[in-house]
Amino acid sequence: MKKILPLIMLAIVLVCGCSHGKTNAVKENDRIYEEMVPSSIDNTTNTLINENISDGSKSLSENVVAPKNTQNNMIDIEPLCQYPELPTGCEVTSLTAVLNFYGFPCDKCDISDNYLEKGDVGTVNFREYFEGDPRDSSSYGCYAPVIVNAANKYLSSNNSKLKAIDISGNNLDQLFSYININIPVIVWGTQDCQEGHYSVTWYVNGEELTWFTPEHCMVLIGYDTESVWVVDPIYGDIRSYPIDAFARSYNSLFKQAVVIKLDGGN
Repeated sequence: MKKILPLIMLAIVLVCGCSHGKTNAVKENDRIYEEMVPSSIDNTTNTLINENISDGSKSLSENVVAPKNTQNNMIDIEPLCQYPELPTGCEVTSLTAVLNFYGFPCDKCDISDNYLEKGDVGTVNFREYFEGDPRDSSSYGCYAPVIVNAANKYLSSNNSKLKAIDISGNNLDQLFSYININIPVIVWGTQDCQEGHYSVTWYVNGEELTWFTPEHCMVLIGYDTESVWVVDPIYGDIRSYPIDAFARSYNSLFKQAVVIKLDGGN
């Protein structure tokens, strides 16, 4: 969430903090990843060949058919709340939730302070740096390449074989193919799927950059024929949105998405 917070967040701020629970897998991260991600996709969830997953520029499926049983298509991931420490840190909090899912006992504040590239508001390109600082409520945010870089700096420092991949450009139904094989997807959209608009404009190195608000970043973890489920860092919980509304929100932020997977693997 950027700039304006709903009143309900006053209550949430009191209970959400910088510490968060660890997943059961806190060791042998790369081995655990291989166990979590099957070598093939069950036929009941629209069979795909894993090599299609290795390149986000490719179409992952022409028609993804959601299973009737939602529980078969929901990733078990622990939610995180961005408040109170990171009032504009939805992107880095979403990243931290995914890293925790893969067994890394990292903290959202550490990722924000030590791995996220940042710059003063109006002086940097939000495709290359976080616009401001997630600890500052008057800051804005960043786009997918910035989170990819932060994730890979952290993964490299931990000698992991995992790698963050920018898969922006895929339609929402194509992202479901990752959910089918237990890979959560960091996605950009708008707060509460509301209609967004362009707001402030900066001129950086001769380029005109206009911010789209209310920009928001979440983790896509499930879907069925009518709804999607996300880990939403504004609220620090798992909640659902109508699939059509979420698709419009996702499309309005230029179909930005990031996954973490084995480097060079399927």
